[in-house]
Amino acid sequence: MIDDATIERIKSAAQIYDVVSDFVNLRKRGVNYVGLCPFHEDTSPSFYVSPAKNICKCFACQEGGTAIHFIMKHENLSYTDALRYLAKKYSIEIKEVVMSDEQKQIRTDKESMFILNGFAQKTFANNLFDTEEGQAIGLSYFRERGFREDIIKKFGLGYSIDTWDAFLKEAEKSGFNRSYLEKTGLVVLRDDKSIFDRFRGRVMFPIYTLSGKVVGFGGRTLRKEDKAKYVNSPESEIYHKSDELYGIYHARQAIVKQDKCFLVEGYTDVISMHQAGIENVVASSGTALTLGQIRLIHRFTKNVTVLYDGDAAGIKAAIRGIDLLLEYGLNIKIVLLPDGEDPDSFAKKQNAESFSTYIIENETDFIRFKVGLLIKEAQNDPAKKVKMIENIVDTIALIPEEIARLVYIKECSSVVGMPEASLARNVARKRQEIWKDKKKSLYPDPETPEVTEDYYSQPKQGQSDVIVNKDLIQYEESILYYLVRYGELTLYKEANVDTNEEKEVKVAEYIFNELKIDELQFSNSSYQQILEEGYSKCNTTDFKAEYYFINHSDPEISRIAVNLSTQIYIESKVHFKNRKQEDESEKLKELI
Repeated sequence: MIDDATIERIKSAAQIYDVVSDFVNLRKRGVNYVGLCPFHEDTSPSFYVSPAKNICKCFACQEGGTAIHFIMKHENLSYTDALRYLAKKYSIEIKEVVMSDEQKQIRTDKESMFILNGFAQKTFANNLFDTEEGQAIGLSYFRERGFREDIIKKFGLGYSIDTWDAFLKEAEKSGFNRSYLEKTGLVVLRDDKSIFDRFRGRVMFPIYTLSGKVVGFGGRTLRKEDKAKYVNSPESEIYHKSDELYGIYHARQAIVKQDKCFLVEGYTDVISMHQAGIENVVASSGTALTLGQIRLIHRFTKNVTVLYDGDAAGIKAAIRGIDLLLEYGLNIKIVLLPDGEDPDSFAKKQNAESFSTYIIENETDFIRFKVGLLIKEAQNDPAKKVKMIENIVDTIALIPEEIARLVYIKECSSVVGMPEASLARNVARKRQEIWKDKKKSLYPDPETPEVTEDYYSQPKQGQSDVIVNKDLIQYEESILYYLVRYGELTLYKEANVDTNEEKEVKVAEYIFNELKIDELQFSNSSYQQILEEGYSKCNTTDFKAEYYFINHSDPEISRIAVNLSTQIYIESKVHFKNRKQEDESEKLKELI
């Protein structure tokens, strides 16, 4: 358990801009920074970072909080492990206090699985360099592929010993629970209760999260008799293939710097391009692009160049999955490599300068590329030409920006020989169809209970049995606003009959007592907790209500405090031009 003094050091050192910018591409806007929210499908920047208050908040999904709570949410960590993450980032030595047996037991599955994966990566890397088998088979393979030793170590590549249970024995010897070995997929348990290493005899490619934690593995066989060339970690509590991009941890800073992301298919494509000096590259690991992967790219750049083989299969692959990128508002370019080349082989023959030159000379806007390709296929066949135009309309309709759509409509009109107005009408009709489909997913089916006044009168999870409605929630939040913002301030002074001295009545104390007199309490349990804690601490030295609740260890209380705190600070000054903090503090008693 981390001692209180160390926790305070971590809180003081952790700057919200430094922490968030590791994961989100932030741009300055006034005194704040703004970027795409990492917690929902954000297409226009709605995630604000306030260095002055050291907090962040999304004004779309309402997620936010301190640097600690951002890391908790983003990396699926407990409060304690988020503190450890930040301590490591800021080189703060952790001072432990003795934990009880119960506290030692509180380790989530996710934390244990990440620790096990980290151990596995180190074991496989040691196998590669420190065992005869690893050197003779695994290291030889990587050297044959032309990978330098520094690149091998940079990506944490390794080798799994070719016996049934070499890794299993090593992990159990180090005290790891067999259940976690199964959950991560590092071992396989058969119905007959036999258990063996999943990746035996394979070279290993660890897959890292944005923060550099090992979330899974890809293993390539070197034996001809194996049916599966690659075996990947199965889906688990920590690994969702559709949300991961190979190489994103090593590429994120270069993507932001270059404001461009190269997208390839495989592990070795990424590694070879890094070795050639091109670091802003990620791989979809051979799967069709998913929304989760696209969101990951979009957080760092809007510009994506897709590299594919120059053969027919490569061209077809270039078409698949690109529509999703367009729908997400990204600018897509296509580069078809020379015949017989893939990004891996081509990168080995280039350096950063020659590779960049080739990209500049050969990249094509995706829609122009697609139109040219479809025209070749349609030729003089009327039926194919109709289908081609429908295909082009479907693609243009996905583009969210109106100006970009109009530009493409104009260009495609002259290329396909169709009146611009007619093409525009078809695009508009298609966009209406897309919107109708989205509405079905955004709004409840008729069978879903309608949200009415009665809905608000039913107690929700985390609330007491007190009847609630929309008006009541508004009042509760209004009261809570003043408690969080000004809880420690003196509202007025009253005479103490016993001592003949004046006693200061704090804002939090006043609110608590006034509600208590009428036997009232907040309907939301988190609101009530804020009230009670504010009352209990308002007369203590150095208590600052806003700082205390924003930095609260309970993420829900921190979220509530951030929402209340940012109503004036970050939102539009036009909205709140007649409601200034200075004016409020001068007439608090009247307002409360």
